[in-house]
Amino acid sequence: MDHCGQTPAGGHVAATHGRSPTTTASPAKESETSAAQRQSALARYLVQHIDLVLDGLTGLRAGTDPIHDTRVAIRRTRSTLRVFKKHLDPVAGPAFEEELKWFAGVLGDVRDVQVQRQRLRDALDAIPELLVLGPVKSRIDRDLRGIEAPARDRVSEAMETTRYLNLVTELQRWSAAAPVLPTGTSKRLSATAQKAGAKADRRLKSALKSDDDELLHRARKAAKRARYANELLQLDRSSTRARRNIKHYKQIQSVLGDVQDTVVARTMLRQLGAAAGTTPGENGFTFGLLYAREEQLARQCRRDVAAL
Repeated sequence: MDHCGQTPAGGHVAATHGRSPTTTASPAKESETSAAQRQSALARYLVQHIDLVLDGLTGLRAGTDPIHDTRVAIRRTRSTLRVFKKHLDPVAGPAFEEELKWFAGVLGDVRDVQVQRQRLRDALDAIPELLVLGPVKSRIDRDLRGIEAPARDRVSEAMETTRYLNLVTELQRWSAAAPVLPTGTSKRLSATAQKAGAKADRRLKSALKSDDDELLHRARKAAKRARYANELLQLDRSSTRARRNIKHYKQIQSVLGDVQDTVVARTMLRQLGAAAGTTPGENGFTFGLLYAREEQLARQCRRDVAAL
C-alpha cells in the first residue's frame, strides 16, 4: 500500500491504543502539564478529540466498527492543527496533520461505501416498484460489497505498518502533552477563529458563482473548520456569538455535505448503470432514474445553501 512502512518483526507493538503506559513524568511536571491544559482551550480541545481518535483505533483493533466516529475525531483534530497552527509547535504540527490525513483517507474509502449503500437503498425504496427494472437492489449490494471488502482490507493492512504505529505513538504523545505555544491567548484564539469564518464565507461566495462541485467541496471543508474553531472558543468561555457561528456553519456544512454525497452517488450510479446495461437480465433504466434524482437534489441543495 502506498506510503506504508513494513510491519516490525514480532507483529503488533501494542494491542490497544490508549495513552501510552510507558510515559512517565515527575509529579511537578505532571502538575505543570495539567495546569497548562486547563488554561488553554486549544490544548483541551486537541486532547479531547485526540483521545476520541485513540478510542476509535482501539475499537478497530478490537473488531468493532467505529469508522465514522473515528473519522470525525480525526477531522476535528486536523482542522484544529491547521486553523491554529501559529499557536502550535511549527515542526510537530504539520507532520502530525499529514499522518492523520493519510489514515483518514484509508478509513474514508470504507465510509464512503457505507454512506452510499444506505443512500441508494433509501432512494430505491422511494420510487414506485413499477420503475424498478431488473435486480437493482442486488446489483447495488453486490457491487458495493466488491468495493468495500478491499477497502476494509486496506485498513487492516495499514494498521500493520510502521507508519501507523508511529502515528499511534504521536497521538499518545499529543494526548499526554499537546505542544501548544504560549501565544494561544483567548484574544488571539478568537481572532484566529474569526479569520477561519471569513475564509469560509469567501469560499462559499466564490463557489456559488460557479458550477464546479469541487469548489463547493472546498467551501464545505472551510465551513467545518470555522465551526470547529468556534467550538474551541466555547471551551474557553461561553459566547452567544460563538454559538451562533457554530449553528450557522453547521447548517452550511450539512447542506454542502448533501451536495458532496450527490457527487459521489452520481459517479457510482453511472458505473452501476453501465454494468447493468451490458448484463443479460438487467436494465440500466432505474439507475438512470436514480441519477436524475441525484441531479435534482444537487440543484436544490445549491439553492438551500445560497439562502443560508
